[in-house]
Amino acid sequence: MSITRPDSPCIALCSTALGDNVCRGCARTFAEVSQWCFMSADEREAVWLRLPARLRLLQLAAACGALLELDELDGAEWGRLPAGGHYRVDEAGCLRWRDAALAREDACDCAGLSLERAAAWLLDK
Repeated sequence: MSITRPDSPCIALCSTALGDNVCRGCARTFAEVSQWCFMSADEREAVWLRLPARLRLLQLAAACGALLELDELDGAEWGRLPAGGHYRVDEAGCLRWRDAALAREDACDCAGLSLERAAAWLLDK
């Protein structure tokens, strides 16, 4: 089954032009925005597939009062908190937090958890 998509994920709220590394509108990285016209169809599809998880990271970053910064750890994108910890929502819907410096990791089932409570949990780490 073929998925029909718009030409671009852009929703005309671009913040990469303001210096953000990840657009607060469409959730693409600066590199993805600037290279979109030059990407192959497969490369664009890979970006489209990353956007739902990235949008969750954007929402959590905003609830924590931060801009989203991304790091790739163990083959997955993780958001980075200003204090240095990393976070992501896994495939099972659990919010994961990792402190690479101290080799600690924790998880929280975020089903039914408000965005504000999830952000508070992260900030308490």
